[in-house]
Amino acid sequence: MSHPCAIANCQRSSRALCHCCQQNICRDHLIEHDDLLNGRLNPIADEINQLNDRLNHINLKDVLADTHEQLENWRRESYRAIDEFINEQSCIIHESMHSKLENISDGIIHLKTLVSQRIKKQDTTVDDLKTIGLNIQSIQREIIEIENKSIGLNLTPLAIDRSIIQIEETDVKHDINLANLMPAIHVLNRSPESHKPLAPNNKVLLIHHDNQLSVLNHELTLVKSIPWLHNWIWDMCWSSTLSRFLIITLGEIFVLDENTMSLECIQTKDKYSLSACTCSNKSLYLASNVLGSSVYELSLLPDIKLVNQYQSKDLCDTDETIHDMIFHKGALAFIIGNFTSHRKHMALRSAETFELIWSIQFDTVDPMHNIWRFGLFNCNEWLVIDWKTSQIFHISNDGQLKSTLTYDQVPYRSCQFGPNTLVISTKNSVNFHKM
Repeated sequence: MSHPCAIANCQRSSRALCHCCQQNICRDHLIEHDDLLNGRLNPIADEINQLNDRLNHINLKDVLADTHEQLENWRRESYRAIDEFINEQSCIIHESMHSKLENISDGIIHLKTLVSQRIKKQDTTVDDLKTIGLNIQSIQREIIEIENKSIGLNLTPLAIDRSIIQIEETDVKHDINLANLMPAIHVLNRSPESHKPLAPNNKVLLIHHDNQLSVLNHELTLVKSIPWLHNWIWDMCWSSTLSRFLIITLGEIFVLDENTMSLECIQTKDKYSLSACTCSNKSLYLASNVLGSSVYELSLLPDIKLVNQYQSKDLCDTDETIHDMIFHKGALAFIIGNFTSHRKHMALRSAETFELIWSIQFDTVDPMHNIWRFGLFNCNEWLVIDWKTSQIFHISNDGQLKSTLTYDQVPYRSCQFGPNTLVISTKNSVNFHKM
């Protein structure tokens, strides 16, 4: 018994079963169905050709330019460290030899004084002459040894630890809806007075914890801490070029070595009022904490010093201020607050030209002009935080709002630590969520 054709409004009897869609269709619609499926191949072929063209036009020199620059910066920094070590050892050797020469000189002066006294008194004995002669011979031996023998060094060949340079893992993009964010897997409680910024690198996370600067490893264990005796921390970031953390207060810049936990205040000629910091491979960027904000660009090597200042006309209007700023893959992202409209927006700009790539306006009206912060998230995406309403906005890599979460605490900062951990800094704790 034949079946009617499954295509709507067709009165013909079916002649075949389409194995693609499991429908009984007539001969005419079978041909039409087949042509329709085959017709979809041409756009697919065009897309494949476009992908192939894009692949063939990738210039490895351009793609790897930043990576090679990081290696070159690391090499220069390593040479500098070796030079410092050599200079230190040279000073130790020089001081050792200088000490020996001073001891010999003291011996000669003592002998000269002794002989002068004997000559003046015309009173000496055979034993005196023998003692003086032995002392002279001893000094002669010491001088001959110095003149004819160099200082021997036990030099151990410099062994290169091959793990000292690690290629970062390819970013893992997760399919995430913030509304489904799981409860924290770990909570680090701290006092409400703890400063809120977070700064990760590929090994540790830097936080402020009860008057201490502390670093946590990927096991979420506090491994090192030092007292923080300075003003309120406005922002922190990691410099892969320096292999150091940068920390800013309202008017000061600090450099922290995570290995030794040594903290250095950078002395600059210029005075700043700062709100945010971020690093590229070449530069440290600082945002000013004033209406009509500027961005300062400072070199990282050989010294941290001002090289450029970008005025508000390149970044924001005169009634706007930069709340936060992050450098990522050749671009600078900004959170900007407008004092006239009382609204915030996020903008992504080229770090070279400051040309606008995209911008997104937020609907929240904030007459109090509270500062918003944001962080990188999930492979080139962003989390923007409005602490006053406890809202977290998930922004895609092309500037679209993907989702919104009202957090169950007051959030201030966020960052991604490793491929699978979202960190949120709140008023009383640092919370770690599995992604």
